[in-house]
Amino acid sequence: MSKKVYISGKMGEKVLSKETKRKFEKAQERLVKKGWAVINPASDVFQRDAIKHVQIEHKKGWEEISEKPFNWYAWTLLWDMHCLCVCDAIYMLRDWKDSPGATTEYYFAKAAGLEIICEE
Repeated sequence: MSKKVYISGKMGEKVLSKETKRKFEKAQERLVKKGWAVINPASDVFQRDAIKHVQIEHKKGWEEISEKPFNWYAWTLLWDMHCLCVCDAIYMLRDWKDSPGATTEYYFAKAAGLEIICEE
């Protein structure tokens, strides 16, 4: 079984641009060539699954418990952490430090003991 790696980098868009998707696809191609099984958060499948997850959490009525509006970004980030839990490593794109989400993924991966690979 191949080791799993999660790609992390700056997205910052509600609807991902072609450029952002391509940046993540290129990283995925490089990692697959090296034998990794890749979780690409910019892929259509990942995005669809993340939306489903957040919708399920939203239906649970967390707003009633917290008295705060439902934070879609926070729940999406929680989905990312969930996906990181099944990985052996995280691959940090060059621009990860420009993203609060990617920075959070980095420190989560570090705390969880995942291998951290930085884009050259």
